[in-house]
Amino acid sequence: MNFVTLETFDNYIDANLLMNRLEQAGIDCWLKDEASVPLIPGLSNAIGGIKLMIDEKDTDKSVQILHVVKEIKRRSFACPHCNSHNIQHVTTNRKAANIISAIRTLLSGKHAAGIKQVWYCFHCREAFDNPIEMDEPALFE
Repeated sequence: MNFVTLETFDNYIDANLLMNRLEQAGIDCWLKDEASVPLIPGLSNAIGGIKLMIDEKDTDKSVQILHVVKEIKRRSFACPHCNSHNIQHVTTNRKAANIISAIRTLLSGKHAAGIKQVWYCFHCREAFDNPIEMDEPALFE
């Protein structure tokens, strides 16, 4: 078997959810670097995240499943300002308020100094901390 990377992730939950969905469809797959990223979060960018590996012969079927899963996830969340689904979790720059907060950020291992993750709406151009969760995502409207 010749394995190729289907998708990369910065967290193991999303990686495992997609892997389980692919396995239900009969696709052989596994996660590369799954143990490294949760143990040392700052290492994720250096090693390229958690990689979902699939057998090359299953690429077309896997890509179709990936698109459906991404669309369901996209429809599951909305902007709290305009209810648009055209949102994305993005990384922004921020300045440390003082030396103590900069040191605390570095020691926590959650984010590199000066980096913050927020949600951004491409429709109304607002940034926000948490999207609205939709009760039932409508995949086909």
